[in-house]
Amino acid sequence: MSTLSMTRETARTSTEARVRVPRPRASASSFDFTAPVPAVGQDDPALRVLDVPSTARPAARLVAPVPEPQRQVHVARPVRLTRRGRLTVTLTFLGLVLATMVALGGSWAVASLGSGEPAPVRVVEVQPGDTLYGIASSLAEPGEVRDMVYRIQELNSLPTATIAEGQKLAVPRG
Repeated sequence: MSTLSMTRETARTSTEARVRVPRPRASASSFDFTAPVPAVGQDDPALRVLDVPSTARPAARLVAPVPEPQRQVHVARPVRLTRRGRLTVTLTFLGLVLATMVALGGSWAVASLGSGEPAPVRVVEVQPGDTLYGIASSLAEPGEVRDMVYRIQELNSLPTATIAEGQKLAVPRG
């Protein structure tokens, strides 16, 4: 039974609980609307008072029942990082990779203060009609022309294989 459908009002005293049970009232057609109405609960002749032992239930309240809170089920969601979080994770990862490379690979690349031995070279002046491939083929063994072109470009810091008449080139001696 819900507390809203209760027809009894209860009041509690120290030793006894008093329950007020309403008597049947007169019909609306015989009711005198001009007569003063006494306040509810103060010697209302329409209500009779019953004495009930104190073992009765505590006084009922006329309020709506409070629904029990539903148990929330937590669903695991994937972690979503903000732009700052992604940047932090990336930089941390790169820092760890760099630290590992320095710790494990510190002896891989060693620089020295002294220069290496210079390759023995000779200087060739470019004549009209000469090409870098023609000069390289006269110096290289058969099948090694491309490697010789690359070495001549490297020795002279040439960006391409284009050369000009009168230009002086350092070529490997051999």
